[in-house]
Amino acid sequence: MKKILLIIGSLFVLFFSSCTKELSDNFNTYTNHPLNDTTWIKNLTPSVSINDLFDLTTPGIIIDSFNLNNSGTLKYGDSLEISYDGGSFVTPGSQILPTDSARIEIMPLKTKGDFIKTFRPTTTANGSLLETGGGYFIRVTKNGKELAVATNRTVEIKFNDLDSSRPNMQAFYGKEGFPVPLKGIDTSYSWIRDFDTTYLETWAKQSNNPLVSSYYGYKLKTKNLRWVTADRYIDSTLPKTKVTAILSPNFTNKNTAVFAVFNNQKTVVNLKGDYPSRSFNTINIPLKSSIKLISLSKIGSDYYLGVKDISSVATVTSYTIVPVSKTLKEVITYLNSL
Repeated sequence: MKKILLIIGSLFVLFFSSCTKELSDNFNTYTNHPLNDTTWIKNLTPSVSINDLFDLTTPGIIIDSFNLNNSGTLKYGDSLEISYDGGSFVTPGSQILPTDSARIEIMPLKTKGDFIKTFRPTTTANGSLLETGGGYFIRVTKNGKELAVATNRTVEIKFNDLDSSRPNMQAFYGKEGFPVPLKGIDTSYSWIRDFDTTYLETWAKQSNNPLVSSYYGYKLKTKNLRWVTADRYIDSTLPKTKVTAILSPNFTNKNTAVFAVFNNQKTVVNLKGDYPSRSFNTINIPLKSSIKLISLSKIGSDYYLGVKDISSVATVTSYTIVPVSKTLKEVITYLNSL
């Protein structure tokens, strides 16, 4: 088997709306520069620069090949194994079994920064918050055509959590837009729990890596490929509040995305652009949470990063973010540190 590690680098991020009322007077005019454009739009289009930002880089991707006829286990380091039976992969919409060699692409979602860079916030379609133990994007193709798992088969993914594994994690899958956007952000993306709500089996073992003493993780048997994670719901009885992020008018939903990143757990929430108020907000942040608000922007050929530390979310929750000019490498380095 030939294994190739492609580091394409990444960031993803999104947003919708905007409009008539400016919440900040901190507006500067720049000669012949796209920073002068303060117009928001109701629906993002493929041409807006925030899409360009997330198309520029993605987390490291493993590309490998395997034989579809035979059962086997693909091993990557000592913390990721993908096990399958021969004949487990079919052409979507049929039970036609391709044979011989297939290509597999694997992209890790291990850190909070990975979920930001791929624009995969840890939330469900109805806005429920999830704590994640990590996961992967997995795609299997034959002659350039994507394959699916056969209806009577499963694929087992054994992977580690960068933190200690938890006993009450469940399998969640990515619910993508239809059709899946060919470029930029999938604005309708969310996570959906597997019909099988059994808690995932956990495992632990000593590491061969001198920098890591032990690995702790999950075994996840999946009937679905593409986006797969180990997650759990955050306590829904906690009182929630709305959090609003305000930036200067130069930063619009066309060029900026904002996330709330929890400091004490792997939870990432997308603050959506609000067209009437020209701000970004979300409504489901538990009171007293310790979070960071992070803004990412691409305006012309320039990149901006804004960070607002909030030690304890209160009932009055409107916060100002001041983005700072950064190189793309500096933005990625920051996201990798989360």
